Amino acid sequence: SSEGCTNTAVKGGVCVKHGAKQDRCCHEGCNNVIKEQGVCIKHGAQVKQCSSEGCTNNAVKGGVCVKHGAQVKQCSKEGCTNNARNGGV
Repeated sequence: SSEGCTNTAVKGGVCVKHGAKQDRCCHEGCNNVIKEQGVCIKHGAQVKQCSSEGCTNNAVKGGVCVKHGAQVKQCSKEGCTNNARNGGV
């Protein structure tokens, strides 16, 4: 990660601002980031809601959002406080 950056690491230990490349939706003219099977949410990717009663957040892991107990790994780079996204970074 870039020193002093507080953005979430996306790929290769860096955020989008510092060079991480994200795959884009396969629909013509759409620049949204893909969620599943090559498409974004707008074009059909399904996103699960948190299973906690009354919560409208997206589920992260185990059917729940971070607020309701989903455990999210931290980046393994020394001094980085971002969430890990790919391979521990």
